[in-house]
Amino acid sequence: MRDRKVALRYARALLAVAVARELVDALDESYAGLAQVIAGHPEFALFLENPQVPLAQKKALLGRVLGERVEPLLIQFLDLLLDKGRIQQLADIQTAFAALVEDHKGLQRATVTTAVPLAADLEARLVEKLAGLTGRRIVLEKNTDSSVLGGVCVTMGDFVLDGTLRTGLRRLRETLEAAPLKMS
Repeated sequence: MRDRKVALRYARALLAVAVARELVDALDESYAGLAQVIAGHPEFALFLENPQVPLAQKKALLGRVLGERVEPLLIQFLDLLLDKGRIQQLADIQTAFAALVEDHKGLQRATVTTAVPLAADLEARLVEKLAGLTGRRIVLEKNTDSSVLGGVCVTMGDFVLDGTLRTGLRRLRETLEAAPLKMS
């Protein structure tokens, strides 16, 4: 069972240590790389989560495999997760940690969906507007979806600004359906 509160608590603690040691960027990069490796090799995650494998063997493998490839703080953190029986939450903690790092750096991720690829000048104006609204630097993820017909849909966290033609037409239909009809 996944517990996002626990994942967030560990991610916050890891960020606090990374900030104190000035390792935020290096640790974020190491952790993201480790998460990709584990996602590509699920047997590695199964090994780490297997209760029949002794902790010492798991820690030795992590040290041997990761060694000089990741920040030593990350290896210490993995050892802690193993000791506390939280290694199965490694991916959830990494997701929470990455979001906290972006927040720490003053970044805001925004997903923009349009019917056709966004022109460079329009993209720049959109980024500028969103940065003005949020007071943060915008990291733009662009999607194209022909079903939106036209316009733009921006999603930033829980905030959705839907200015697509499809949504506009749906709203118009709902308004017309709700309008009282006068028969002559």
